[in-house]
Amino acid sequence: MPKPYSEDLRSRVAEAVAAGHTVRAVALQYKVSPAFVCRMHALWRETGAVQGKPFGGYRRSRLEPYEAAIKEQLASSPSMTLQELQAWLGREHSLSVSISAIDKFIRRKLGYRYKKNAGRQ
Repeated sequence: MPKPYSEDLRSRVAEAVAAGHTVRAVALQYKVSPAFVCRMHALWRETGAVQGKPFGGYRRSRLEPYEAAIKEQLASSPSMTLQELQAWLGREHSLSVSISAIDKFIRRKLGYRYKKNAGRQ
């Protein structure tokens, strides 16, 4: 994933357009796209700053609000497949989620594993 442009470059681009240079000339001078130049100038006009948006971070799972319901469903039906769980979520909660998202959620958040465990059978 590409890194965001520096604050210094962002401010120089916005100031160059504000000084009267054309968008294309500024884009060529700083080796950035004309769209970036337009966005920085518009951001500078509206807010007076050219700070970038937050980069990266934790994205919550769409399944977190349904954690208790999923735990209960898996406790009552431990042999339920991921496809069956996906269909149940769609039917009972009107939630459309990929199988990989369900798999990741039940492994990371609920602690389920594929390996057989004699104590849990």
